[in-house]
Amino acid sequence: MPTPRRIARLQQFILTTAATAVQRELSDPRLGFVTLTRVQLACDLTAATIFWSCLGTEADRRKSARALEDATALVQAVVAGALGTRVTPTLRFRYDPSLANAAHLEGIFEKLRRERGEAPASSDAPPSPTPEGGAEAESEPEPGIDDSKDGDEPV
Repeated sequence: MPTPRRIARLQQFILTTAATAVQRELSDPRLGFVTLTRVQLACDLTAATIFWSCLGTEADRRKSARALEDATALVQAVVAGALGTRVTPTLRFRYDPSLANAAHLEGIFEKLRRERGEAPASSDAPPSPTPEGGAEAESEPEPGIDDSKDGDEPV
């Protein structure tokens, strides 16, 4: 049985390989602006579910779903060739509604902001004042302390 770390690496590899295959190998006009979001790989490496999302209407989503379903064998062959494992997982595409749900929630938040008369949320907004009325100062790292290295990565 592979370790969870190996499964995570294989999931990421399958995701990038499948995304490249969808982007470069498929020329199906039904395929809209599709983004592969994540891969869920079975512990025994025999099955992988590739989650995807797309922009557009419900009809666009259905067309993209059919196009991905029809292209499963091609993507499976590309992943099998790149993976090089003894067992190649059987691929299955499944729609991931999380991006659509996030966009829906963002719309609700924006509507609430407009109703309250607040400025729209943006990354260019000035820093919010502290309770004392002054602006928050950015903290400088202490000299001699290096926060950029993570103890999990090999040197």
